[in-house]
Amino acid sequence: MENTLIKVRGSDAANAAECELLNGIFATFVQILLGLIAVSVLLLKRQRESPQRPLQIWALDASKQLIGAGFAHVTNLAIAILLYKYDHARTHRGKEADQCALYFMNFTMDTTFGVFLNYLFLRLLSSLSNRFGWTSMKTSGDYGDPIEIKRWTIQLISWISVILAVKVVIASMLFCVNEQLETFTYWLFQPLRRYPKVELLLVMIACPCIMNGFQFWIQDSFLKNDIHNGSQIASTKSPKELKKYPQSEIHSAISVFCRKGNTSNDDEDQAIDPLHNVAKV
Repeated sequence: MENTLIKVRGSDAANAAECELLNGIFATFVQILLGLIAVSVLLLKRQRESPQRPLQIWALDASKQLIGAGFAHVTNLAIAILLYKYDHARTHRGKEADQCALYFMNFTMDTTFGVFLNYLFLRLLSSLSNRFGWTSMKTSGDYGDPIEIKRWTIQLISWISVILAVKVVIASMLFCVNEQLETFTYWLFQPLRRYPKVELLLVMIACPCIMNGFQFWIQDSFLKNDIHNGSQIASTKSPKELKKYPQSEIHSAISVFCRKGNTSNDDEDQAIDPLHNVAKV
């Protein structure tokens, strides 16, 4: 979830208008707007699920993304400003990209290639968790039965660690190709340099709304737990609500859960018991 305030510096015949990254009221407004869009995207995705995640589990999944997005925003802003300062510390060639252009490129990398890296790093972390027996991080979106906030907290910290690792990779790439990046962003935003307000709308509103929606939708697909065992569903749903869950899906989930050897006979009986309650309703 990206946000920043763009300040247009006054210009004369010798200096073109330039975008700068600042914090302010407009930045707060954009942050709230993008937050509402992100939540709306996640709500829409939940409505299209079959079966739906219990509301408590969805809320925990969504909160991981929202908190992670706030952390990502701070790092993206810092990277853009560092790139800008690095550019201006060198000998000027007359074609320096402004802060907005550099921020846009970093943000674009984050919502495309960064999503792919987030997926790879999260899978790597899951593999390490299975190897070393880190139960809380074995399966993203599995918060135990009953739900354990401690397990969610550990997963949140691990997710932020993944984001940080990806930021390091992306920032390193951007610094390595900084000269080429500067030339490209200057060329890309050259038509808008005379229209800084249009650049503001493009960098702050149009692209973030579309690309953040894409990012949240995709990341939710691998942050949530695809296999919810019957006991987990039953712990958050009443017998009447359980009627909308196909029994075949719940039985299948229970079978997978039992084959992993992570449950006793008592656990299995407890997981299947809600199905009997459904039949009685």
